[in-house]
Amino acid sequence: MIDSHCHLFYDDIFNDLDNKIKFAYSMGVTNFLTVGTDNKHMLQNIDIANTYDNVVCSIGIHPTEYACGYNIKEMFELTKKYNKIVAIGEVGLDYHYTDLAPKEKQLPLFEEMLQLAKDTDLPIILHCRECFSDDLFKLIKQYTDNAVFHCFTDSLENAKKIINEGFYLSLTGIVTFKNCQELREVAKYVPEDRLLIETDSPYLAPIPHRGKTNEPGFVRYVAECICEQRKCTLQHLSNITDENFYRLFPKSKIMLSKNNI
Repeated sequence: MIDSHCHLFYDDIFNDLDNKIKFAYSMGVTNFLTVGTDNKHMLQNIDIANTYDNVVCSIGIHPTEYACGYNIKEMFELTKKYNKIVAIGEVGLDYHYTDLAPKEKQLPLFEEMLQLAKDTDLPIILHCRECFSDDLFKLIKQYTDNAVFHCFTDSLENAKKIINEGFYLSLTGIVTFKNCQELREVAKYVPEDRLLIETDSPYLAPIPHRGKTNEPGFVRYVAECICEQRKCTLQHLSNITDENFYRLFPKSKIMLSKNNI
């Protein structure tokens, strides 16, 4: 299995990273995409990917980090310098936290990140919360067709829109929460060739670890819950989500394929 979205640079994981990766291996999770969120941790995130054979990374500015002092030209140059950068993200819009990031600040940042993805010919990892609309899809389509809506927690209706637009959808440990039945309906609905799994660790630990620090090995619980909904084996789900990961992030295939079980 691949944890398609985790944050290995955050202290809760980074301070014990070797053991977190070893535990993940014991859970059948062999490869990881550590996803950038700000300028402060950008080089650290790249260094983690360069240190571990089974880790690739992305760079991007989360919408609530619009004031973090990023430099688009430097980000572009980093993508050319480091082969382990396989995507731009996570980027997008978050209209739940407009007190932290006003809408008028988020949209220009998002457009810059979309342009960066286009200029670098890299897929994009989207953080989209309480912002779904036809205008959102039109905006993304102006720049790229290669994107994943990470940590999807919205309605089945919006999941269908994502799939109809040809994008990928990724599910986290939230799908295991008892009050998230509609999300489990989404897990049943998503076509095999559009589904990814992730932890978003250190956040959103799944049952049976809800409320604790999440870690990449826990993506197995996400997978098992989805298997229950789809009536498929864990091996089958692992196979299809791995294939989807490599199709969406083709740069990662050469670097990570040797680590597959």
